Amino acid sequence: MPFTEWKNEYSVGVPEIDAQHRRLLDIINQLHHAMKMGGKPTAIVEVINELIGYTRYHFAYEERILEDSGYADLEEHRRKHRAMVAQVETFRDSAAEGKATLSLKLMGFLRDWLSKHILETDKQYSDHLADRRAA
Repeated sequence: MPFTEWKNEYSVGVPEIDAQHRRLLDIINQLHHAMKMGGKPTAIVEVINELIGYTRYHFAYEERILEDSGYADLEEHRRKHRAMVAQVETFRDSAAEGKATLSLKLMGFLRDWLSKHILETDKQYSDHLADRRAA
């Protein structure tokens, strides 16, 4: 059973962004599996680096769409993105040091952050983008 799963309520109505969110969930599940199986810190850091890389790709894609559409809250959205990446980088650095308490904190943060970010922050632009596509 996966650590976290896609829910239809996560959809922002943009198929490519929804697919990217699903991929982020997949990477989080890979990380959880690696931790659960007692993965070595280097293996865990590798998955966290994959998560960071894909997250940056996703955020750049999302921000480009929002910028092109004239989204008014883009700068606040970017700020939240930067804060998330910085937090995951901090977790990665702790994992590289082999800190034992990392796994529960990291996994809780990722699950809660992603679902909260999608449901509260990304959903705010959903109507904005739908209006732009309908115009």
